[in-house]
Amino acid sequence: MPERDEKCADCSSSGLSFAPNSGKSSAAKEPCSWFEIHYLVKEVARQAGAKKYDCILAIANGGIIPARLLAEELGIDDVKLVPVRKKKIIAQEMPALDKKKRYLIIDDIYDTGDTYRKVSKAVKGFSCDYAFCMTRRPTDAGICGRILGHDRWIVFPWERTQ
Repeated sequence: MPERDEKCADCSSSGLSFAPNSGKSSAAKEPCSWFEIHYLVKEVARQAGAKKYDCILAIANGGIIPARLLAEELGIDDVKLVPVRKKKIIAQEMPALDKKKRYLIIDDIYDTGDTYRKVSKAVKGFSCDYAFCMTRRPTDAGICGRILGHDRWIVFPWERTQ
């Protein structure tokens, strides 16, 4: 059965082409363009649009730029940072959250689920939904703009490409 390439309607209609999903692991890198990020964020916003959020929480570092773009798409002025460094949440730098507010937490990619699990634990008891520009495979962790279906390293446009 041929692999399906998951992408949003805007990307499909724009003629934007993603690398084919082989489903096999590869050491190759796959570049992600600014154009693709904008369309993935639009797809996440489309899926999240029916719900009303008070604040976007950006998972550092990969979620910072998608959070700002998503905030613009959803008309949300409040963006806060979930401080993650060296795969650990810096608890003393966590923003103060309000149990009366609804939060949308975003990251660039859902890979192993490790960051997601740590962040979920840190915000337990608050009203939070999750969004990812990309996921490696289908997940019920949150909404996503694109399902990759492969293990190639994604090089986001804000990363160094040495």
